[in-house]
Amino acid sequence: QKEIAQLETQKDVSIVNSGNSPKKKEIIEFYDQKIDALKKKLDEQLKIFQASIYAASPQEIKQLSQKVLEEEVKYQSLLASFRELKIMVSQYEKRFNQLPERTLDLGRLEREKSGYEKLYLLVEEKYQEAIINEQSTPGNVLIIDRARIPLSPSKPNRRLIIIMGLVLGLGLGFGFVFIRNYFDNTIQTPEDIQAKNISVLAWIPKIEGVDAAESKEFEFIVAKRPDSIPSEAFRALRTRIQYAKLGGNGNQLQTILVTSSAPREGKTTIDTNLAGSLAMTGQKTLIIDCDLRKPRLHSVIGVDRSPGLTDYFFDKASLEDVLRKSVVENLYYITAGIIPPNPAEILGSKQMEEILAKLENEFQKIIIDSPPIIAVTDAEILSRIVDGTVLVVSANTTESDLMEKSVELLSHDHGTFAGTVLNNFSYKTGYGSYYKYYYYYSRPAAAKSKKKKNKV
Repeated sequence: QKEIAQLETQKDVSIVNSGNSPKKKEIIEFYDQKIDALKKKLDEQLKIFQASIYAASPQEIKQLSQKVLEEEVKYQSLLASFRELKIMVSQYEKRFNQLPERTLDLGRLEREKSGYEKLYLLVEEKYQEAIINEQSTPGNVLIIDRARIPLSPSKPNRRLIIIMGLVLGLGLGFGFVFIRNYFDNTIQTPEDIQAKNISVLAWIPKIEGVDAAESKEFEFIVAKRPDSIPSEAFRALRTRIQYAKLGGNGNQLQTILVTSSAPREGKTTIDTNLAGSLAMTGQKTLIIDCDLRKPRLHSVIGVDRSPGLTDYFFDKASLEDVLRKSVVENLYYITAGIIPPNPAEILGSKQMEEILAKLENEFQKIIIDSPPIIAVTDAEILSRIVDGTVLVVSANTTESDLMEKSVELLSHDHGTFAGTVLNNFSYKTGYGSYYKYYYYYSRPAAAKSKKKKNKV
């Protein structure tokens, strides 16, 4: 019974210590086998013992003795278990009583460690101070000459730095301008056009406020602001157009085609303002939008695109319906109308020549707006049935090669090429004196009189 109690106690301790170990099942089976073997052995001995005791006893005594024996066995078993558990409890109490002593030892060691660290830092600081004092102690020094206080700092040499900066900055600036100008293939001034042996009729300054992302209010500037510098430039273009004679026949230009090398170079703005400027001289003027691909005349004037030229060709409107009068006296216009699928065939048809001949009998000047000549052949077709052709060149936009190619396409055997118009030209950067004179003669009379009073 004592051995069984010990094994059961060892089994319980092993189960607790093993936790969730995979060998937990093997440990339980090991202890159960031993305990079962001892219990069988105990039962065999009890049977032998009982048989020897109750062989000659009465039945009642036999039963009572048997119960006493069983209870004695249980008692001895429980007593053995109690003793084993008491031994284990005493062991745990002994270990528990040792914990406060270890905690005190840990606190004492930590205090000693902190004290040693502070002592080490103090000694290290004193050691470094001793090294510095040793190195700073002067030895045998002999003063040869007294130091002089400098009048200016030796470094940095600010004057040299400024001069080098100016030279370097100017050099980089001139180099950048030279390289950019060398590789820039765009037309910038009238001299760039004349250098290619191409005539220049006029140059138009950039109209302020006219941009793809801004308002179109002043795009028709000869009607909106006739006293502005661009309006005066359009008058100069009008004068040269009026007295231009091509082909040696001595006749003035009546039908004038305005085109450009590429899109967004301002040809619609040029031909609209040119037509308005001609109408202001009392000449009955007509402007026709023959750009049947991306027309813009209706947006500049501020009207609907239909009815227009193509509506007349397709018999959807009469000539009287498509011919409309503008807000400017003596100025009429014909918009493009619906966009056709074959613009080149329409402009090169016999019907186009007939309508131009009919309109020439009614109007003194006819201005025709057309698509860019490099992109499509519409302008080249129209240039063969008009009296004169004007090529619009945009400053700092039109490439020199495109301009020369455009002039080559317009210089055919009909001899209708009149010259170029430089658009978006900057008077301030190109010709400062021209800008001053234009400003003086184009500003309002009130400003002039005010300046005169100030001088007096």
